[in-house]
Amino acid sequence: MLLSLLLAAAVPSPPACPIDRAVYRLHGAPAFTAGFARHDRRNAHASDLAFWVRTPLRTYWFSFGSANGYGGTFVSPALDPRRSAVMSDDALYDALDRLKAVEEPVSLGFHAFDTGLGAFPYPPGGDSPAPALIFVPDLGRTLWYSPVALAGGDETARKEAMPTGLFEPAGCDGPPP
Repeated sequence: MLLSLLLAAAVPSPPACPIDRAVYRLHGAPAFTAGFARHDRRNAHASDLAFWVRTPLRTYWFSFGSANGYGGTFVSPALDPRRSAVMSDDALYDALDRLKAVEEPVSLGFHAFDTGLGAFPYPPGGDSPAPALIFVPDLGRTLWYSPVALAGGDETARKEAMPTGLFEPAGCDGPPP
C-alpha cells in the first residue's frame, strides 16, 4: 500500500490546458518533446487529434489507430495536419498514397495514463483531458533503426538516439512551429 501511495504521489498532474495545447518532455531527455494537434478532418480516423514528437533533428507526425477488441492504441506516420489542411483533396490523397507506399510500414504502441496511472482505453480525442503521462515504448528503437519509415518515406530523416521513457507534462505551448 505504501508503494502505491508513493507512486501515486510521483505522478505529475496533466497540463492545465486543452489537450491540443499540452506539451510533454521525455523524462531524462528534455530535447524530445511531444503533444497533440487537431487533425485534418479528411485524414482523421480513430481520433480527431494527431500526435507529434519533436526530436533534435525534426518533428514527426502520427495518426491514431485502435484495433477492435484487445488490440490497444497505436500511432502510425502521418502528415502534418496544418500542412494537409491547406492541400487540395487530390494533393492530400497523393501524399497519403506516398505514406502508404513506404516499404517498411510503422505502427507503434501508444499508451496514455491519467494521474491514477489508469490507462486511457481509447485514443485521446479533442474532448479528452490531457494525459498525465505518455509512453511510446518502441519510438526510440524506431528512430534509430527506421527513421525514413518513421518519417513516412522522407529520405532526409536521419537516425537519432532517444532513450526509452515516459513523456511528462511540460506546459501548454501547443504544437511546434
